[in-house]
Amino acid sequence: MIQKILEHCQKGSHGVGFNEVVLMLYNSVATAEVSMDMNDIRFTDDGDTVTFMAENGTHLHMKLGLLKAVRFQYTERNERGQPSYSVWFLDENQESVLRIYLRKSEVEATNQPRHELFMELLETYGESLQLTS
Repeated sequence: MIQKILEHCQKGSHGVGFNEVVLMLYNSVATAEVSMDMNDIRFTDDGDTVTFMAENGTHLHMKLGLLKAVRFQYTERNERGQPSYSVWFLDENQESVLRIYLRKSEVEATNQPRHELFMELLETYGESLQLTS
């Protein structure tokens, strides 16, 4: 299911995917952020691990089998007065371990299709999706 969601985020429905994002590795002690586009996402043959590839070899691995839920977070106005879009991946304690935030695109023409894609994801999967092992 997560692979299907990530591929939907990457490719979009009408040729415009998430593109410009910030991946946030998150726990209660520390966070790390990587700005990237979502052009290069790789899944292991067994489908248990995804690798998000950024420029210059920077990458992040996520073990999909340990995730228990996915949450789609949308806010019309964040603290800067702009819409906020993010996908949170949760562990067995319902704590987010990785978040994908959409950055405002420098290519203005892609912002509306990205908004529409996120709204489509919300409609398709709901705000929160519990995963079964």
